[in-house]
Amino acid sequence: MQTLYFVVPCVIIFFLLVFPNGFCLADTNMKSSSQCSQADNYSDSESTFQTNLRTLLDSLASNVVQNHGFYQTIVGKKANRVYGTVLCRGDISASNCSDCTLNSTRVASNDCPMSKDVSIWFRWCFLRYSNVSFFGDMQQTAVAITNETDFDDPSVVSEGLPFMSGLAAVAPDKSFMFHTEVLNTSQSGQKRYGMAQCTRDISRVDCRRCLDSQLENFRTVIGNKRRWEIYGSNCFMWYNDYQFYSNGSTLLSAAWRPSSYTTLIIGMTLAVSAALFMLF
Repeated sequence: MQTLYFVVPCVIIFFLLVFPNGFCLADTNMKSSSQCSQADNYSDSESTFQTNLRTLLDSLASNVVQNHGFYQTIVGKKANRVYGTVLCRGDISASNCSDCTLNSTRVASNDCPMSKDVSIWFRWCFLRYSNVSFFGDMQQTAVAITNETDFDDPSVVSEGLPFMSGLAAVAPDKSFMFHTEVLNTSQSGQKRYGMAQCTRDISRVDCRRCLDSQLENFRTVIGNKRRWEIYGSNCFMWYNDYQFYSNGSTLLSAAWRPSSYTTLIIGMTLAVSAALFMLF
């Protein structure tokens, strides 16, 4: 029994260190959608534009984490110039942001090998590049993803859109134009979870306009659904009946934890393992 009292505190401390942001039924990353311009007139894999594109994609993947999940850059001159941006979802970890960015660059190369204007949406990140500048220009391109048969409780439907509209009003004023909220519905024990985010190259006013426009344009598609996601070029929204996001973000606060933190985790892991061995 004395050993049990030792193990429980160690296990609790261990999980608090490994998961400082709390527990949630986090979603998994996957490709949500893609958009490729019609095949452009360059077929030589060693063309100047292709070389610039590879340099740009490498730069996006290398710099997104240290810039807190959002990075834009330009490579090349005149006709061979390429503009690129990547945005990671504000609640994911730095390592997940890095992995998602790398995956999106590979998907872009595979799905749109001959295109000069490409957008790739994953659940955890968004990648776009083009031969025409789009930085700072709010665009209304968007896609809504939901299950057509996943209807919400009728008593909750009337609360969902007003809740997300309120979230859309708050998100633009946050430091990274990213925000999450929880709706305690009128039905006992039922909650809904919302999240909104904008790319940081547009103004806060345009961020609000973008989010409001998504809710209005897709109202008939998402209005009575239990779960839905909207992916745009400048703003994004998520709504679900379980907490799919983390309560905090190492990506937005500090890109990476210091090495001493890793050492502490390893030490606690060994201590917990030894204690469990003694118990069982």
